Amino acid sequence: MCTCNGERWLEEQLASIEQQTLPPDEVVIGDDASRDGTYGLLQDFSRRMPFPVHLTRHDPPLGVVENFEFTLSRARGKYVAFADQDDIWLPERLERGVAAIQALEGNGDVPVLSHADLILMDAEGRDLGRRFLATRGLDAQPRDPLRVLLRHNLVTGCSVTINRALIERARPFPENLVMHDWWLALVAAAIGKITLMDEPLVRYRQHDHNVVGAPPLVSATGLSRVLSVTSARQALAAVYRQDLELGNLLGDELPPDIQRFIEAIPHGGWKLYRAAARAGIRPQGILRRIRFLFETIGSGYRRHL
Repeated sequence: MCTCNGERWLEEQLASIEQQTLPPDEVVIGDDASRDGTYGLLQDFSRRMPFPVHLTRHDPPLGVVENFEFTLSRARGKYVAFADQDDIWLPERLERGVAAIQALEGNGDVPVLSHADLILMDAEGRDLGRRFLATRGLDAQPRDPLRVLLRHNLVTGCSVTINRALIERARPFPENLVMHDWWLALVAAAIGKITLMDEPLVRYRQHDHNVVGAPPLVSATGLSRVLSVTSARQALAAVYRQDLELGNLLGDELPPDIQRFIEAIPHGGWKLYRAAARAGIRPQGILRRIRFLFETIGSGYRRHL
């Protein structure tokens, strides 16, 4: 778990971890220079739990991705689950996440990531009557998830569980990542397996300070993400930098058509678009596809690479 000024909702998340049907062997927490009562709540939690709680405070703060990597590096378990500070885990979150991995990892040498849909709630914990994947217009069970993940994310960190084999292949994190959960999903999809559980396992709180959040794609916020020219080019460049990092990490372990797509990223234009088409890289949803077409052919993202 990574925290930063999360006092308002943290106790509910900690209580939900305490109430898991499969108790954790340890909880590893990195606090990013919280200035409210967060660190005190974490200290109280560590003193009363029957399992070890390893708590570190970073000041100055590391930032989201760096905090998660550092905190992940301190975890010693065979399986690791990510927790946000403001959500609520359902009681079987850990048990089902681990079981899903065990069904796919063989002797433990196959990198596996399991994840689930989310129940959306408001800042006060009231159910919004919506699920995350449908709200964002995502099909998280495509035939070949790598060819979607190279363009946009399908997993949400607070529902993710991973095994040691994936940690060993994905770390150390490269410099150019959009988000840690997306990177882990890319590596798992490329050389291992991703599995989506059939029911939500986390209640995902929506408020004014979400790092990612879940605005509907067809909404003022969602459309602004898709149609704003400058921000769209910057976002696409960030995704492509992450794709280039995947190519640097895995090289010939990637399918040849994926390698050719990654090699075409610095060139842009029709060369990149044809490489993407041949590799079957196609964003989900009409608005994402329109953005992908115009920004790839126009190559405006290249100034931000």
